[in-house]
Amino acid sequence: MDITSTFVYGTHYWRPPNPPRDQHRRHLELIKTELGFDLVRLRLQWNWHHRRPKTFDFDEVHEICDICDEVGLAVLLEMSLESAPYWLEEQCPQARYVNANGRAIELGSQEATPAGGHPGLCFHHPAVIEHGERYYRETVRQFKDRDCLALYDCWNEPHLEPCWCNNPWGNMGDRLFCYCEASRAAFRGWLERRYGTIREFNDTWARAYTSFKQVNPPILQGNYSDWLDWLRFWLEELQENMHWRVRVIKEEDPQHLVVSHSGATPPVLPRANACIDNWRFAEPVDMWGTSFAPQAFSWDLATCAQVFEVTRSSAGGKPFWVSEMPGGASNIRGFRKSRMPRAKDYRVWNWLAAAMGSQGTIHWCYLAERTGHEAGGYGMMRADGSHTSRSLAIRDVAVDLRKHQDVLLAAKVKSQVAVLNDPDISSLLFAMEQSDDLYGKSHVGYYRAVWHADLNARFITPGQLDKIEEPILVIPMGLLLDDEAIERIVNYVHGGGTLIADARTGMFDTRGWLRPTLPAGRLAQAAGLVEEEMLATYPKDEAVDMPTADGTISKDNLSSAPPLDEVHLSPTIQFTAPLSAGVSAEEFVVPLTTNGAEPIGKYGDMTLATHHRYGDGHVYYFGTYMGLALEKNSLGAHEVMAAILKAHAEPTLRGHKLRPRLIRGDDASLLVVFNEDHERSVQEQVVLPQQYSKATCVRTEQTCAIEDGELSIEVEPEEVVVYRLES
Repeated sequence: MDITSTFVYGTHYWRPPNPPRDQHRRHLELIKTELGFDLVRLRLQWNWHHRRPKTFDFDEVHEICDICDEVGLAVLLEMSLESAPYWLEEQCPQARYVNANGRAIELGSQEATPAGGHPGLCFHHPAVIEHGERYYRETVRQFKDRDCLALYDCWNEPHLEPCWCNNPWGNMGDRLFCYCEASRAAFRGWLERRYGTIREFNDTWARAYTSFKQVNPPILQGNYSDWLDWLRFWLEELQENMHWRVRVIKEEDPQHLVVSHSGATPPVLPRANACIDNWRFAEPVDMWGTSFAPQAFSWDLATCAQVFEVTRSSAGGKPFWVSEMPGGASNIRGFRKSRMPRAKDYRVWNWLAAAMGSQGTIHWCYLAERTGHEAGGYGMMRADGSHTSRSLAIRDVAVDLRKHQDVLLAAKVKSQVAVLNDPDISSLLFAMEQSDDLYGKSHVGYYRAVWHADLNARFITPGQLDKIEEPILVIPMGLLLDDEAIERIVNYVHGGGTLIADARTGMFDTRGWLRPTLPAGRLAQAAGLVEEEMLATYPKDEAVDMPTADGTISKDNLSSAPPLDEVHLSPTIQFTAPLSAGVSAEEFVVPLTTNGAEPIGKYGDMTLATHHRYGDGHVYYFGTYMGLALEKNSLGAHEVMAAILKAHAEPTLRGHKLRPRLIRGDDASLLVVFNEDHERSVQEQVVLPQQYSKATCVRTEQTCAIEDGELSIEVEPEEVVVYRLES
């Protein structure tokens, strides 16, 4: 099967012990003949196949592959090292991951690893690398010549694995890794290579060490420098681990593609302690993907679209797909589950992914799980193998997608907005708050405005700031910027770009040290302003935050302090341009002293929003966190952002209440139109590019009239309508 020339539709099939061994033929034949899928994914867990040091057992996998060869199903082999064999733990107990509280994590089961061996063993121990590589090489040798083999997934949802141990009764110290002696030594070596001399290191961390041997990774809140470097170290280590996995597989089998996929998509789901940088992870693989569980996280349609745009962006021009779309309800813990996906959800999710550039969908999973927290969930089929309304809806949408794969595989998504995502900012916020949730919310808010403006976004890293072709750059909560990034941003604006930025942009340098004036460096010149002192602000109906001796935060409802000034109670910023609107300040109020900038938003005499022409470009600067106001669906914030986006970027198609997207192919295009309203059908006239004269509904195959370049479209609540457009 040529993955690159097919819109792939399939499902995860086997994660031992489910489905049972004696049922494989029945299920695989059903997947091919009744669901019509192309591909099944098999998760090969290390401890399941390597139970004794000198022997491997892949017999059941070969049995599955024999049936797949017969029925015509392609196979994706997913290889897991996060399920280490128990004999290796016995031989090397020192290789267990150790958390910040000093506890070594013994191998056991976890919701995604029911057969045990989780979370694996620390790769800073040579024996783990040696035996892990041996397992990978043996797996590839066993299956590389199988006719059904399509590709390998070298790492399921890459992250610092033990950080996702299911430990709801633990504290943050139980979720920080790895503090084993080998990891500590590796960190010290990394610091010495990074800084060269102990003097240079001391100047950065503000310490008085005499040797790198004295340095330990942070376990307390500490300075920001400690945490920035500790998390940078792990991001680089995990990136190298991904390169190693790909390299080993390619050495044994250079013919088949090697893929991987994210289990979280920062900045949508920012999880700094798990050390996820999907731009780094996607670099060595041939194809990238994402897990996708919108009903588990209650995502609106805009956030669903954002997940796909982030995935496409991190893929860096390589093909991407949805690697795990839920087949049923997700688990919240064990007893509680998410809502059950509906038939129309699969139409909306799949066509949304396709509109954002996805080239395939794999479901998690085929059969309802039977063990642990996932038991009774995720499956599109019931545990007894009978159909559900979901499986039948999934079958139908797969048919429609493949029918139009000529357009889907040829399409390229054009973005009008670049959005800066910097893992260092997540790390900084984690050091500040034990969570980088605010960074994620800020990104979600800004993207929501982009989505409703019918624009597309490309999420970029600081290293890509000199390669921006989009007319707009958004920097959500840009608390940390290095000097080079600042220069690139200023040059972008001077050359004609439009910058949208929040208060305190560049507040910290790469050391985690506060800068004395803001915005940082030449950004002050580009923005035409200087920030005054920041003032914390709170929602009017909430208690004031109070510190405690242990670093937690308490709420003061009965304070004996004088009443707070209104500026500390989320005052309303009155905008006069680009339109008249009110926006509540979020988290901070930062008055702005203008130096050429035009005030466009004020609270009393305070200037809290500005617009400045710099060179050929524009800077919009907010003296608060506009992204957080957008995430809260502030009407005024969305009106202001809509006007700014409309002034500086032109969408391919523009809707009113409907959200139209155009997928351009070589000889035809697909018009995909979404209705986000939960209760009402919406009818609109969509203005199309002039070259189209024929529109055919994908579901009904009825031809619809295009009159004067417009197509009348009605979409039911929470639904999607798709038309094939031809000249």
